[in-house]
Amino acid sequence: MCERSSMANFLAQFQAIKNTSDRLVISVEDVSDLWPTVKPAFEGRLPFKRATLNNKTRNLVLVEKLPAEFILTTDSRLRSRFPQEQFLFWFREPYATVVLVTCEDLDEFKTILKPRLKLIVQNDEREWFVVFVSKAHPANDQASKMAKKVYAKLEVEFNTKKRERCCKYDIHFPEANFWEDLESKIMECIRNTLDRRVQFYEDEIRKLSEQRLMPVWNFCNFFILKESLAFMFEMANLHEDALREYDELELCYLETVNMTGKQRDFGGADHGDDQAALVNPGSKALTQIVQEDSFREFEFRQYLFACQSKLLFKLNRPIEAASRGYSFIISFSKSLSLRERILPFCMREVWVTTACLSLIEATTSNYNAGHMVPDIEKEFFRLLGDLYSLARVKFMRLAYLIGYGADIERSPVNSASLSLLPWPKPAIWPSVPPDASTEVLEKEKLILQTTSRTKHFGILRKPLPLEPTVLLREANRRRASLSAGNMSEMFDSRQGPMDG
Repeated sequence: MCERSSMANFLAQFQAIKNTSDRLVISVEDVSDLWPTVKPAFEGRLPFKRATLNNKTRNLVLVEKLPAEFILTTDSRLRSRFPQEQFLFWFREPYATVVLVTCEDLDEFKTILKPRLKLIVQNDEREWFVVFVSKAHPANDQASKMAKKVYAKLEVEFNTKKRERCCKYDIHFPEANFWEDLESKIMECIRNTLDRRVQFYEDEIRKLSEQRLMPVWNFCNFFILKESLAFMFEMANLHEDALREYDELELCYLETVNMTGKQRDFGGADHGDDQAALVNPGSKALTQIVQEDSFREFEFRQYLFACQSKLLFKLNRPIEAASRGYSFIISFSKSLSLRERILPFCMREVWVTTACLSLIEATTSNYNAGHMVPDIEKEFFRLLGDLYSLARVKFMRLAYLIGYGADIERSPVNSASLSLLPWPKPAIWPSVPPDASTEVLEKEKLILQTTSRTKHFGILRKPLPLEPTVLLREANRRRASLSAGNMSEMFDSRQGPMDG
């Protein structure tokens, strides 16, 4: 379906479509040039206030404020679509087609309008219905009677026992139940289309999943289909289903990355990569992170988490975003530590610090105080504390690595935190500018002065060593039992805490 030579092109199209598609499309077939007249009234019903759609398990779900837009079938956004594009990006195609017609003469209906409508609706793939627009003024009794006769003929031709496909809109005095009838027919079309497309994507994804261990496996194909399904759920405000698709996509990717026999570029060496992108899925284009038939782990895992966190915020679950984010930062930090020789100097420290701070800002801005039960609220603040603590430890270590160790307060907590963390060992150390010799001498003098014994307020203070004593190690070991999450991050080197 998606050849390697055109993979980058498909990914570029896919991202462009995602950036411009955020609402379900309802196409308008304007047979009688009525759209300019009825457009304000139709668009005034958007977004649909109470829509009922089927989720992935085919259970009816109430969707508040379903986003949608009406687009004429002559619009350039719905034209010039190649069959392969329609096949790959089916989620952006119209979910319902409204056929607007009017007619004031029975002969005209029989000879002109009826054959034209038959031609329009013969495509069984489209979910359609007809809106007959009556222009007859209530004072004109003859015109009103003719409109009723034409509409009766329309119902006979296009309604069936299983389904009503016609409704009548009076421009001057719309009937009280017209808008309810219109929205009901639109929802029926959208529901049927969504069910059919979900089934299509699931079948294609299942076929590719069965080939995962075969040489023909291509993660790009799987990704486009899986995220297309997730994005379609997101457009329909079925955020729970979209989140589940991203979770499954992440599991599949981790299995693919861990498959032996092929070396892949990890990534993380571009300018600005040290700034975490946990809440910004658009920080890098998909084409920038693709490598042959897979994606670079550094960028892609952050992209997946950013998509997950965006959906969690839409679901009003910032506490879960904070919990998932803390676990992700811990595990991803370990992945960075295994690759410190190929990554820029202090990359891990800067990334973890920025990841914690960005996640704190995003979760607190999406948190509604007072809407959570006390126990859950306490858990949220505990998670924020863990994130702040982790950011502090990494920031302190970064300061020590770049030469500000003498300015760090000497305390058992700081000494233990710094000494129990593994030190980066880059293949190439940062170069020193040729004119930096005088600055280095001044720095050395300052360090010697600050590390010598000094009296403050008449008290003699000895600088504590960076290596903790046996007593401090025992104290930290006991503290670890109370805060396993923080200490597991400190002890993430291959050596045990007592062997450092």
